[in-house]
Amino acid sequence: MKLKVVSIITMGIMLFTMVLSACMPPQATAEELAAMEKARKDSVRKANSRYCMKHLSFATEYYKNKAYPDALYNYKKLFEYECVDEQMAQNVYVYMGNSYREMDHLDTAMIYYEEGLSIIPQNKYLWENKLFTLKMMDDDDLVLQAKVDMYAAFPQDSVLGEEIAEDYITFSMYAEAKTMAEHLLTTNPDSKNLRNIVRESIEAQGGDVRGFVEEEYKNNPGNISNAQDYVRVLRDAGENDTAIKVLEGILTISPGMTNIMKDLVEAYRELGQTKTVISWLKKLNTANPEDVRIYFDMTQAYIEDGQLKSAMSWAGKAIKMDSQNGQTYANRASVYEAVGMACAGSVPDFDDKLVFMMAYEDYKTAKAKGYFKATNKIDFLKEARIPQSGDWFFNRDEYVKAGKAKPKKECYTWLKRSVTAPKA
Repeated sequence: MKLKVVSIITMGIMLFTMVLSACMPPQATAEELAAMEKARKDSVRKANSRYCMKHLSFATEYYKNKAYPDALYNYKKLFEYECVDEQMAQNVYVYMGNSYREMDHLDTAMIYYEEGLSIIPQNKYLWENKLFTLKMMDDDDLVLQAKVDMYAAFPQDSVLGEEIAEDYITFSMYAEAKTMAEHLLTTNPDSKNLRNIVRESIEAQGGDVRGFVEEEYKNNPGNISNAQDYVRVLRDAGENDTAIKVLEGILTISPGMTNIMKDLVEAYRELGQTKTVISWLKKLNTANPEDVRIYFDMTQAYIEDGQLKSAMSWAGKAIKMDSQNGQTYANRASVYEAVGMACAGSVPDFDDKLVFMMAYEDYKTAKAKGYFKATNKIDFLKEARIPQSGDWFFNRDEYVKAGKAKPKKECYTWLKRSVTAPKA
């Protein structure tokens, strides 16, 4: 009998629950609740539109006039009247944060930047002001984290990405720098800076830098920047033969690249192949005849090859091209020095000293025209190479004609220059 009573009671409770459930309205979904809240806010905003426009106008005007406390008062009124929709938020949070920043309330400024970004994360102006304020707070860690967060919002901003990679290097976060730089290289494969970041990261972590550079070159031998990096690694390792092959390969793609020709000149010079150096310098001169530095290089190459007459010819061309450039005279002086050294015995005689005097005079002219690197040469020649008073005393009658003296040795006969003898 007890069981029957319990069963009846249970059935009654169930029936009551079912009836009650049928009478209750269904639960609203999250989307429906959000729509209802938006409708409520729109209604309130519409009702308060007059106050919204008034306080927004006041706030904007006060902000422009740098009356920041008054601007903030009116911006806060916008929140009281529930005026701030997503469109208005684009400006309100920035200017509230900026107002606090101008009043040196940096922490409060950050609160508004953060709140604004939680609502409108794609507002770049908010991000930029947040970063600017963090830099004012002198917190490098937070600045870097803000940049990383901003890049997540704007992954197409490669300039920001590269800045983050550079910051990672600064913070010795080499693994992160390498990852970021490699990611950016997928869309900007020709970036020298990004490749340098990868390279520096690998080197800092004890990795194979040469392997990285070589692989980049072999994967894309037509990329001139990659090839130049590979050449630098090869030349640092003293592998000029291989470097030359890579450089000549670049010129088959871009035959007019004078910087590559200059690299070839240096590589062949280190191998001691002066005739090939001269050949490439001639090509450089043809490509860029106004570059006086090529004339200097040509002069020195002919000196190294023992072709002193040709060296003198190129030195003369350099002076003719730019007679106000002191280095042109120092360049010719080096030829006279080489001529004197080639003809002199173990101890320079009077003829040799006359030629060294020619070099001395050119070095003095070079210094007078602003090329002060000639100073050491002037001091050395004056002390140890040019004729002294005793030399003039013993050789004046034989060498000096009309106040001028010229060397008489056979190896100097091609020189047309004479020097002025000191008065007796």
